[in-house]
Amino acid sequence: MARPTPLPNERNRRLGNPGHKHMPALSDMAAVPAVEADAPERLGTAGREFWRTATASTSWLATTDTPTLLLTAELIDRRAGFLAQLAETGPVLHTEKGYAYANPLVAMISALEKQLFALLASLGYTPADRSRLGVAEVKAKNAFEEMLARRQRWE
Repeated sequence: MARPTPLPNERNRRLGNPGHKHMPALSDMAAVPAVEADAPERLGTAGREFWRTATASTSWLATTDTPTLLLTAELIDRRAGFLAQLAETGPVLHTEKGYAYANPLVAMISALEKQLFALLASLGYTPADRSRLGVAEVKAKNAFEEMLARRQRWE
């Protein structure tokens, strides 16, 4: 049976260490610098756009996440290329004798998207993953916050 993924130390600290496990002191923790905002030159348009968005909107990504971020951006570039080819050829191809068959690009895109989803999850791109990593929490607006938002729209 698979063991559950352990919660990050940051989240355990915020929860008051519910499992009472030993955690390193904050003074012993090394600060990891943020990931570089400049996208690598080898990335295409879609990959560069993802890189810019990721580095601008995710404060939790560090230099140690660079290989995962780079692989994700490269896969996004590859997906964009596959989608462009699919737009030209269509999802159904035909043999010389007129028999129809599925374009192999459809399966390639599907497999690529599964890889992308796993990589994006490891980078904290879904609400559940951000919560698991302890970097963000999904919170519904309360009535007071909704009233303030309506008031700002009127002004």
